[in-house]
Amino acid sequence: MSGEVIRTCAIIIVISVLIISLRSRLGEYSFLLLIATVCIVLFTVLGNLFSAFSKVRDLFNKSGNIGEYFTVALKALGISYVTTFAADSCRDFGLSALAQTSEIVGKIAIFILSLPLVTSILESALKFVGL
Repeated sequence: MSGEVIRTCAIIIVISVLIISLRSRLGEYSFLLLIATVCIVLFTVLGNLFSAFSKVRDLFNKSGNIGEYFTVALKALGISYVTTFAADSCRDFGLSALAQTSEIVGKIAIFILSLPLVTSILESALKFVGL
């Protein structure tokens, strides 16, 4: 795994230099290269994480309702990473309004994702109090 990390970081550095050199002359191509590189690197790395996540998810599922909470936490983590990437990419190209919109959309999505958990916790609290 450490060799793969070193190789991936080396590729990222080389492509970063290429993106910076393309940015002044061909800005639209540098943006496309950035998006393509991030997608390829993330899909490569995520392939290794799926087996680890499935083992942890199985442990949480065996413990009862906690597996639902773990799934929501993973989805929220994914949403935050995607929106951060989108916002940072927009900021790199001077599009701060789109960056802020991306962050707002991510926050709303995480809020909507968490509503069933909040409802479940409130119902449990009301049952505990006796209402």
